[in-house]
Amino acid sequence: MKNPSLALYFGSRAISAAGNLVSVAVFARLVGPAEYGAYILMFAWAIVVYGFATQWMKFSYFGIYRAAHENAIIASYIRLVALAIAAVSIVALALIVFDPSQRDFIFALVALFVGMTIYEAALEISRTRLQVTTVALSMICRAVFVLALGCVFLAVHHSAFSLALGVAAGHLIAAVPTLARLRSLPWTSTSWVSTSGNSYKAFLKYGWPLIFSFGIFAIGQTIDRFLIGKYVGNAVLGPYGVVADLMRQSFLVVGESIALALITIAKKHADEGRRDDSDAVMRSTFRACVAAGSFGAAFFIVFGHGLTKLFLGAEFAAPVDGIIPIFAVAFGFMLLRSFYFGQVIYFTNGTLLELFVAAIFVLSSSTIAFILVPGVGPLGGAVGGAIALLIAHAVSCVISALVGRRLHAFPVDVPALLEIPAVAALCILLCWLVGDALPMAAALAVQVALLAAAAGFVAWRFDLMQLVMSGYRPRPGET
Repeated sequence: MKNPSLALYFGSRAISAAGNLVSVAVFARLVGPAEYGAYILMFAWAIVVYGFATQWMKFSYFGIYRAAHENAIIASYIRLVALAIAAVSIVALALIVFDPSQRDFIFALVALFVGMTIYEAALEISRTRLQVTTVALSMICRAVFVLALGCVFLAVHHSAFSLALGVAAGHLIAAVPTLARLRSLPWTSTSWVSTSGNSYKAFLKYGWPLIFSFGIFAIGQTIDRFLIGKYVGNAVLGPYGVVADLMRQSFLVVGESIALALITIAKKHADEGRRDDSDAVMRSTFRACVAAGSFGAAFFIVFGHGLTKLFLGAEFAAPVDGIIPIFAVAFGFMLLRSFYFGQVIYFTNGTLLELFVAAIFVLSSSTIAFILVPGVGPLGGAVGGAIALLIAHAVSCVISALVGRRLHAFPVDVPALLEIPAVAALCILLCWLVGDALPMAAALAVQVALLAAAAGFVAWRFDLMQLVMSGYRPRPGET
């Protein structure tokens, strides 16, 4: 029997990713490289604020969540999110009073932050309550309404500011399905009217290192953009950012689907003392993450430039020619760290590890970016930013894997770790040879067939299809 959780999560994430691809392509073509670069700067700062202010709450909530104390934990989570939104809004208002010339930029930043925060918080609550259908619907709504409202706002006023407001509004509307499910909670019960201080203490005890780690990670993942915008300009930052975002989103589709469907189950087994069952789920998760990272990278290395030119046009494809393979490998490491080794914080009191890894990430990415991006040689500019991102993700993945094992040893399937990337690399080499030997149309057909055959072989070799065709079935009412 098929696993409804994985099928629904993956299907909704696939639709969401497709919608995001269309949205980015449409928005980029509508506003052009320079104006889209300005929007990317707004979004990058919003991500940094989100990382410091509320992202830690989401992960802390999942880490301390227990069904037996659901009401008190959810009540605390909602109040903390509301408090953070109010605090950020007050600080933003003060900044606008201090420097009115930055009013539009600050307002757009806050709008994006509020939209993302409410959407992600509501989604996380539904996910932990195993409301699979609601989560899937909300993700699909985000794809639809971000595109629709982004276009509407751009039609009213053609600017990066308007685009940011449209994207923020799309997130808020997409949160409606998950927010509506909160009505089933006992809002008038004692746990809601007077939440115990123990819940807040649990949030802070578990999550205080994450306050810094996620904010630091956000800086590390955006420092390249800030430097490219400063030293190279928005006309290059626009193509750089849009291609990086599209590729990152594609990796996140599979990574989040794996985590949403499997990590929750593995943690549940671990909480119940069923370590062997938890390790069995995590072993499958590891194989799936390695396969997703390896073949995701292979896909973009082979087809990335052509897809960029097709969807975004030559003005976006030309500035990023040559850096797509760097992005592909970087995001492969990102997927493995974020959705496998980084999940150790949910199985043990390992949030300090996340802070340590974040510090290493931002140190490596910032140092290399500051050295390479301002340069004018072949490793300067956008190429330097991509290299900094690759090295930072690779280093943080290795450190997370090695240090995390001291806290909670996740299973590592060594044959899968060695064989899957090797098969993907061989497939890339064969695709390059085919591309040089055959006409474009014939080469494309053969390359697609080669990649599909290699992925199919890996799925068969490491029994990946069992993730969809069998496994966990939700209990009655978990929909």
